Amino acid sequence: MRLLLLLLVPLSMMWASLITAPLFNVDQQQGLIKIGALQEGISGFVVRHFNDEHSAIIARAVVVKVNTERQEATIAFSAYEGLKQQALPKGTWHPKSGDEVQLAFAYDRALLLAPNREIYHQVSSRGNTMTWVSSDLFAAMLSERGHPTPLQEDIQDFCDASTVGLLYIYAQQNLFTLDCQSFQVLQITPLSATASEVQLPFYSRVQTIREAWWGEGSSPMNGYESYYRHLIERHNQNNILWQKWRQNVSGSQKEF
Repeated sequence: MRLLLLLLVPLSMMWASLITAPLFNVDQQQGLIKIGALQEGISGFVVRHFNDEHSAIIARAVVVKVNTERQEATIAFSAYEGLKQQALPKGTWHPKSGDEVQLAFAYDRALLLAPNREIYHQVSSRGNTMTWVSSDLFAAMLSERGHPTPLQEDIQDFCDASTVGLLYIYAQQNLFTLDCQSFQVLQITPLSATASEVQLPFYSRVQTIREAWWGEGSSPMNGYESYYRHLIERHNQNNILWQKWRQNVSGSQKEF
């Protein structure tokens, strides 16, 4: 558990505050920022400062490539709908050079998905620099939506609504740290713990999650580890950390 604590600290401390940098070389889909050490998969926003008192988020941003020699990072843009309000007009701004990129937003707040109470408390009790947003709240949201099997969109919506930046998933004696929005693996921490009892879809004090009549996510989850494996793998085919971990697993003849 000392190893777990030591490996949890870097993420929460390294990005305890926003990383900010101005955009340059911008096209419709991407732009560059000049910055030192950075990791692919970190997400955030593009902010337009209209004047000294007024600014707005105009796009979502994620680091898709890092050039360590030039100390540059390529930022991909997508629509930001975290504050979407149908009753109000929205701007039609597009990122341009000079706009500010803000990365690692709310990286001091996390959602933890664990298979049982023991592992949940084993992890959450040791991240002293992290604010753990209760999985009960996420389970309540899933019940309202009728999704006993959480979808990627459910997690992202919850992270937006609860100001959560990081997602931790425990599976096969490893703790996977993902960016809530990009779903990219940022860190993999070995954690030896036995999930003798498994609560689906994850540990919470919400005993029953309502099932909708139809639609994706409306059926009960079949298996804890197999489901979260596919959820992670779907978005990390080119992720270096994930590839190395998969190679190590294959080399030791284990299966996820």
